[in-house]
Amino acid sequence: MSHLGHVGLHTRIAARRSVAATTVLLLGLPALLKARFELWETRGREKGRDAGYSTETVIITAMLVVLALAVIGIISRAVIDKANGISL
Repeated sequence: MSHLGHVGLHTRIAARRSVAATTVLLLGLPALLKARFELWETRGREKGRDAGYSTETVIITAMLVVLALAVIGIISRAVIDKANGISL
């Protein structure tokens, strides 16, 4: 029995490490993204360079496309559910 409890302990420890690693990643991600965007902005402002502006435009456009697709998915699901609820 003690051997099974020992295996359970290792499983719990592994699960806690996984949660801790995920938490650190999620908490550090905004800071990492902010630093990356600031770097792109700084490079974009250098004389004769517009790469930062182009990169920023692409990222913002991609985020808007993802947002639009999410909204379309939500609205279409609501319309389909309403249509399926109509009884003839």
